[in-house]
Amino acid sequence: MHEELFKQLLYIATQSDIIIKEVAGQATDPDVAFCKQRIINLNHNYQSSISVAFRLAHEICHIKFSQPTFLYTFSPYIKNKEERETNERAIRMLARLIYADTPNEYRNWSDFMAEFCLPSWFEPLVQDIIYD
Repeated sequence: MHEELFKQLLYIATQSDIIIKEVAGQATDPDVAFCKQRIINLNHNYQSSISVAFRLAHEICHIKFSQPTFLYTFSPYIKNKEERETNERAIRMLARLIYADTPNEYRNWSDFMAEFCLPSWFEPLVQDIIYD
């Protein structure tokens, strides 16, 4: 599923004039969104349990909706308003792609969490959003 989803995310990025640069950085180098330049450095070597598809959706949302002069490194935490809103938007983006033709009663927040290896603190966000 992630391969097709990844292609859809790349298409969204292209349609939004966002350039994705796949880089081979160190395991400790997170993905980076350069909002003003509309570039995402996606590091496939980054050691994160969270799926690359979610990370890409997150960075796309930073560029589409955040301050254009900012630089963001991937952060799964919900420690500030900006990151929380970006995570909500990424969940919403993925849910729309995955559940486009799926009635609410067949959507499962727990499966969504597991599919993208999201940490437990995402539960309230996922529970609220995937049924929209």
